[in-house]
Amino acid sequence: MAKLREHTIEDYLNSRSASDVDFSRDGSRITFTVSGVFKNFKEEAISEVAVISRKDSKQRSFSQQGWSNYAPKFSPSGNRLAYLSRKEEEYRLFIHDFDRDSGQEIVVEGAAESLQWKDEESLIILIKDKDPFNEEKKKGDDGFFFEENPRYDSLWRYEIGSGFQRITSGVQVWEFDVNGDIAASVTSPLPYEWSWYEAVVSEVDLKNGVVKKIYSKKDRQVAKPRLSPDNKRIVFLESLWSDRGVNSGDIISTDIKTLSSRNLTDGEKESYSEVQWKNEEEFYALSNMEGTFSINLFSEGDRRVIWSKYGSVYRPWSPSFSVSGNMAVVSFESSVQPDELFIIDMESKKERVITSINRQLEGCKTYDSEKITWKSSDGLEIFGIFRSAGKNAPLMVMVHGGPTGASVDSFIGMQSLFLSHGYSVFLPNYRGSVGKGRKYAEMNLGDMGGMDLQDILTGTEYLIRNKGIDRGKIFITGGSYGGFMSAWAITQTDMFKGAVSLFGISDWISFHGVSNLPTWDRIHYNEDPYKFNKFLKFSPIWYADRVRTPVLLAHGIEDPYVPVGQYYQFYRALKDKGKDVRFLLFPREGHGFREKKHIEKFYSEVFAWLKKRN
Repeated sequence: MAKLREHTIEDYLNSRSASDVDFSRDGSRITFTVSGVFKNFKEEAISEVAVISRKDSKQRSFSQQGWSNYAPKFSPSGNRLAYLSRKEEEYRLFIHDFDRDSGQEIVVEGAAESLQWKDEESLIILIKDKDPFNEEKKKGDDGFFFEENPRYDSLWRYEIGSGFQRITSGVQVWEFDVNGDIAASVTSPLPYEWSWYEAVVSEVDLKNGVVKKIYSKKDRQVAKPRLSPDNKRIVFLESLWSDRGVNSGDIISTDIKTLSSRNLTDGEKESYSEVQWKNEEEFYALSNMEGTFSINLFSEGDRRVIWSKYGSVYRPWSPSFSVSGNMAVVSFESSVQPDELFIIDMESKKERVITSINRQLEGCKTYDSEKITWKSSDGLEIFGIFRSAGKNAPLMVMVHGGPTGASVDSFIGMQSLFLSHGYSVFLPNYRGSVGKGRKYAEMNLGDMGGMDLQDILTGTEYLIRNKGIDRGKIFITGGSYGGFMSAWAITQTDMFKGAVSLFGISDWISFHGVSNLPTWDRIHYNEDPYKFNKFLKFSPIWYADRVRTPVLLAHGIEDPYVPVGQYYQFYRALKDKGKDVRFLLFPREGHGFREKKHIEKFYSEVFAWLKKRN
């Protein structure tokens, strides 16, 4: 038997993920998007749309070469497939007719985000308004006033054979669900990223474009509205969230006629991330309970678990699934299974893998993974994952972003690359994480950097006591909120021998002024930033003189969420005070690193930096 290899950066770069899964209503076909980890320099991030025939299990690609292909959806009959493609600032709509085995390509004027079929002959598409000053900008006249002349994401109808017709104007539509002549949407008055934190659930009349507010809750966010087949109810997700698109919370049901609402999962210890209606009275919902994902059937107020599996349902930040009859499809991975599509018979509960998008990883080693729980300093039970690289291995504490995200069991990625280099890995799901219900996810409201840091530190102490971790060999890393936490932690403790801090916040005051998310921090700290209280109290830069831990900072220069100035400031403060600090910058990168050469350089520099301190 051949010896399995440790994970390499090449393995990680060659890994693939499946998303945007759609099961045709007749159960004959499954479509999905296949995406890679990286993009090449000066090229589009390539992804392909694939279709699997249930009849013969054959997989067929419908991608346009050199384009990013996404958002595939079957028509109600299952005989047509529509999807979108993007290349730089060009957008296309593709429609394939399976009966005729022919397709058509339609130019989309504006940035197309997503689509749904209204009926067999028409689609509803979410498209961002064209830039009215585009021609002037091409001539160099590109000065502009900040947050003026907003460009909205609007709903458009596309009729096969007759073209596009605008439906909404002057209102931002973030996402939508269509049934007949109604769209259930998440909307806001303005289209800026910070506006999403104040969005509401709305009903859109697709015949006249009238938008009617259905539900809103101050300082809580809403997502994934789903219309019942009879258009009498909307169910959607609600919680306190830190990122648009990172959606797991409670399920709210609203009567469209009376506008009365009910929390269907109030007080539960699970986080829900997707809903699919079965009929007018019943729906399926996907939940996560401390890393165990379940498909549940809600019927007349009761919930029944149909299928459960420990691991990770893709996309990890907003897990979803698709249903046809008694069959469901999920994109799933775990520490022993690379990401693939699983088809589940919800009557027999049998499952099987139906893709091989990660066949190239078959020679890779699997690493141990253990779910652990511990008591924080106030007695609250916290959960997380411990992955051992063996006795006397140094420990890397990996803090997830959000904070309303989660660390989950996975096959390949940053976790496994640290394991392959001989580091045990600890992934704490501190209070504020999803996977333990909405109450747990909202427990760091007004206290980011307070008790959630204590959860991480007490978890690390638990590993020292119970897993034989050497106190002198502990490091910390994280990106985004995890970047803030890794920077903040080293101002509050000398526990860590080194910190690798990625695109995080060092100064909450300046962050509020320059980020495109100034609503989020106000909501999450539950305070006016100009009181200069918590926004100073939890800013790492104000405690730079306390730092005794060597620091490696890394940031993308084009990051709109956490602008690079956050680490310019922190680097300068540490450098001026004579601390051990280096700062790795990546041009053209936003909130995370996508270019292949940048990813390779990042990991090469990180492991070289750690080796000198180990």
